[in-house]
Amino acid sequence: MERRSQARAQTGAFVAIALVAVVLLNVLAVKVLHARIDLTKRGLYSLSQGTRRTLGRLTDNLTITIYWTPDQPAPANDDERLLREQLDEYVAASRGRLEVRWVRTDNDERKRQAEGASCTKRVLQTVNTASDQANLAEVFRCITFSYLRSTEQIAFVNPGVEGMEYQITSIVKKMIDPERAIGFLAGHDEGSPEQALPYLSRILQEAHLGYTTRTIDLHGGEEEIPADIKGLVIMGPARRIEERELRRINSYLMRGGSVAVFAGGTAITGSDTRPTAARAEHNLNGLLEGYGVTINPDIVLDFQASDSVQEIEQGRARIPMFTYPALAARRDVGGPGIDTAHPAVFRLPGVILPFVSSLTINNGRARENGTVFSEIGRTSERSVLQRERFELDAIELLQRRQQIFGNARASYVVGVALEGQLRSAFAANDTDHPPAHATREHPARLLVVGSGKVFHIDQLRAIAPLQNGMPTNVQMLLNVFDWLSQDPDLLAVRAKDVSEPSLQAVTDTRKQLFKWGSIIGLPLLVGVLGVVLMNLRARKRAEITL
Repeated sequence: MERRSQARAQTGAFVAIALVAVVLLNVLAVKVLHARIDLTKRGLYSLSQGTRRTLGRLTDNLTITIYWTPDQPAPANDDERLLREQLDEYVAASRGRLEVRWVRTDNDERKRQAEGASCTKRVLQTVNTASDQANLAEVFRCITFSYLRSTEQIAFVNPGVEGMEYQITSIVKKMIDPERAIGFLAGHDEGSPEQALPYLSRILQEAHLGYTTRTIDLHGGEEEIPADIKGLVIMGPARRIEERELRRINSYLMRGGSVAVFAGGTAITGSDTRPTAARAEHNLNGLLEGYGVTINPDIVLDFQASDSVQEIEQGRARIPMFTYPALAARRDVGGPGIDTAHPAVFRLPGVILPFVSSLTINNGRARENGTVFSEIGRTSERSVLQRERFELDAIELLQRRQQIFGNARASYVVGVALEGQLRSAFAANDTDHPPAHATREHPARLLVVGSGKVFHIDQLRAIAPLQNGMPTNVQMLLNVFDWLSQDPDLLAVRAKDVSEPSLQAVTDTRKQLFKWGSIIGLPLLVGVLGVVLMNLRARKRAEITL
């Protein structure tokens, strides 16, 4: 009896010591060493390699100051803890170059400090799902950044901070590398950022992405593409691009440049509900065919199209627009939809491509020299082509949809990307003497999408009311900027999935297995385990000799 008591005491002491050791080890790892092990499949509680590389480029001390009102209404009250844990990861990865200061604005002096840092109180509205009550409170949720002589600020952190890494890392990268310009080709009635994309400057500023836009006019080929831009966007040119200008673009690519082409093979005039189309005059195929890509003079009508809000005879109405193919995330390799593994459309639920033309691919030329070719967009298998000159009526298409799409069994490529040692489009007769192909050290990047209206404000106004938050087409544009700039750090951060995992469909057979396994299997397993343990104990008792 005494031995049993002694054994129990020793066991209890051992368990207590082990628990204390585990607690102390966790405290030491988190508070002193700033070390944590992230066991989540998607790395939700650790920094991406892109962020770590960015912090490694700091040459001076970076100070991040958070002005935060304590005890905020639920569920936003948990954001402080999550943000603290994430910033602890930043501190640990910076190797002493980053300092984080928290100012809890719980008295007048600290509130004045926040106001002195140009932070202002804002109304925070939250909904407590447990009590089904809405809460309003004026709070500080402001972050300031100070590095060398530059300062940046996130004026208000929106509730839910799981996706803050991309925003914080973008600001840090902007402070390290302040000039990141994306060029937009001009001079051929293209869609300029100011006219076609009036929303872009506000989004870039609010998101602190560090990008600026600049129009690039080659003046008929007299001017070169500036070497200091990170990439060139060609969006919906209406007039002819001369061969000398195409050669300038080719030379830019051969020297390791990045170009994104958003243009259809038809010129669309009139309203979106009654468009008239004719062959496009932009002459881009004079360049693109040299890389194995041809924009066809057609538009794709897709039964899997997006609804949009359009002006019709009866007034504004929501109607299906078969000229607005909606490409959802691709399920099968080579199937319809968008390849969400590609950075340009990474993890987007889908994109809408108004008046998109099909693309023809010369596989031999597109994959020449080991070039990596990616098909990033394909319409559904219920698509038809409308070629050359035509007039359409959205209401008539809707009324005749069964006749038009009844026998449709075709799917068309509408977006591709090429990356690597592209062969010069003018290799056989180039008088400017650029390299015959891009080099391995400075690979070229080319993105071609058969629509010049993907980001245009007129089309976005028609589809934005039907989408929550930022339209996916605009998210695609920001992805394209990262891809053009060949920024592996931001691409690595953007690649991190912090969304809620989707539930997978369960078959009826598996449902029955789960059901009867829970009803019969688990109790039977517990019973078998009990019998085994009882037999083992009986054997031990039988071996005891007095």
